[in-house]
Amino acid sequence: MYEVILERDDCTMCGHCVEIDETKFTFDDDDKATLIGAERDDNTDELKVEDASIYEEAEENCTGECIEVYEED
Repeated sequence: MYEVILERDDCTMCGHCVEIDETKFTFDDDDKATLIGAERDDNTDELKVEDASIYEEAEENCTGECIEVYEED
């Protein structure tokens, strides 16, 4: 299992994550990226997933470095 974290305050609105997979990422009303299906704590989206490959690709391409993927123990 993996945890994906998106720090919305660091989002530069580059759109790379949405271009990679618009079923996993979208822009909110404030034009900041958001994780579809995530829980929001303050201005941070958190999501647990089985397959992190798309999220890892988004993490690598994010110009704001606001996406982080962790493998849970």
